[in-house]
Amino acid sequence: MSLQTKRVLLRFLLFALAGMLMEVFFTAAGALIHDGNWNMHGHSSPWMMMDYGLLGIVLMPIARPLIRRGVALPFRAAVYMAGIFFVEFVSGWVFDVCGLVIWDYSHLPLNLCGYITLLYIPCWYATGLVVEYLYRRFDAFALVLAAGVSPEELEPLVNNGGR
Repeated sequence: MSLQTKRVLLRFLLFALAGMLMEVFFTAAGALIHDGNWNMHGHSSPWMMMDYGLLGIVLMPIARPLIRRGVALPFRAAVYMAGIFFVEFVSGWVFDVCGLVIWDYSHLPLNLCGYITLLYIPCWYATGLVVEYLYRRFDAFALVLAAGVSPEELEPLVNNGGR
């Protein structure tokens, strides 16, 4: 397997795991805020790894042309937010066709077929604001893992400020 293939797969996995962790914390906070549940039991589904991991693959092919054209981060974040809604809608529909109900927003206002709700605009926009930063960090980590670089090999780079 090539270094680039390993890098992409590792980036997919890092985004998948980080996304699931974010979702568990989000649903735990929701349990506290909406239900007063101090146990803060969060939840997710392993199926969600596909949605979150996909972000680690498609982000930069979308971001690079926007950055080259000088599109400011607040506008890029809106594009990413729209992309997140698109993926959420399509995957919600696919899960539904397969008989899986991973989430259902039909009880919330401003929902579209129960697959997405516009109530999450602030959350997905905030995600759009930080996702490029996360991508750069996760991609660097994925490259280090894919290349098999040891901590001993990295230490001189870190101690010399990367020079």
